[in-house]
Amino acid sequence: MTAGGANLYVDYGRPAKRGRAVFGGVVPYGEVWRTGANAATQFRTDKALDFGGTVVPAGFYTLWTVPSPDGWKLIVNSETGQWGTEHKADKDLFTIPMKTSTLPQAVERFTISVEPTEQGGTIHMDWDTTRATATFVAQK
Repeated sequence: MTAGGANLYVDYGRPAKRGRAVFGGVVPYGEVWRTGANAATQFRTDKALDFGGTVVPAGFYTLWTVPSPDGWKLIVNSETGQWGTEHKADKDLFTIPMKTSTLPQAVERFTISVEPTEQGGTIHMDWDTTRATATFVAQK
């Protein structure tokens, strides 16, 4: 996918809700989550991305999150290729605040998408009735 001239790649597992309470249930609040299922979520960008003053250089990373009822934290980690239960905090590079909102209908399978804009975009993470977002500007 392309957003603001940056080529982005996201590789992640898509767990299903299956009638369960997701956030605060299957995914506990206040703990690092693999942000999907199975292997750690991989993320690649060919341009630096500025998330409100936190600049993530072009590169290959894993993404982790810490969900909470009033906003999430997006963690960009330098290690890649690991299983989703093998988060190493000493490899964390950046922590970016994410805003949360309530979706009008439950989303059955966890979905990561990017809504592109002319200068960047917004990353959306949707599951159950929760949407977490982080907006970025792609650097030239």
